[in-house]
Amino acid sequence: MDNKYKLIVDTFGKERFKFDEILKDYTSLEVGGPAKLFFIAFSVSELRKIIEMCRQLKLPFFIFGTGSKMMISDLGFNGLVVKNRTKNLEVISIKGKATRIGLGIEEALIEVDSGVSLTKFREFLKEQNLLSDQFLNMTGSVGGNLFTSIVLQSLCKSIKVLSSDDQVLEIAPDKLRLKQHIILSAVFRIKAI
Repeated sequence: MDNKYKLIVDTFGKERFKFDEILKDYTSLEVGGPAKLFFIAFSVSELRKIIEMCRQLKLPFFIFGTGSKMMISDLGFNGLVVKNRTKNLEVISIKGKATRIGLGIEEALIEVDSGVSLTKFREFLKEQNLLSDQFLNMTGSVGGNLFTSIVLQSLCKSIKVLSSDDQVLEIAPDKLRLKQHIILSAVFRIKAI
């Protein structure tokens, strides 16, 4: 194994990696050859750390979420493939009115990690009695969809990204750029039911 890859493997532990992993098992279309090295990131800090290491070591890397909107060559990928399984969902703020009969929540701010599937996000919103219909026919993860979905961008207040120079920035949705940013999490304004 190349010394650069060995450094990454040693940092996270050999048990966290798969070598020559066939990628078709991770895509909806069931196409894709082997990844030289495969890793699943379960937290934003892991995602940041592995990306920063790849950049410092000048190793090619590719990140994906649910695999619902991508195709990978049957030749595979000669680098590190990271499956983003970051999973935090958190109500960070609520807006409403207090009356004699109780609290009336009108809107909530929800911070969602980029690896969260839209299905899981929708289920979370239902549990919190927040509107979720706007995500009804959406597949994939929050991070991947923020680059392409106007609906998701319109509900988004801010996005936490890792910039191309490894700075964590909080930006507005209209400032998001595919070749410049890796989405870590996003804050959404969601109305109550």
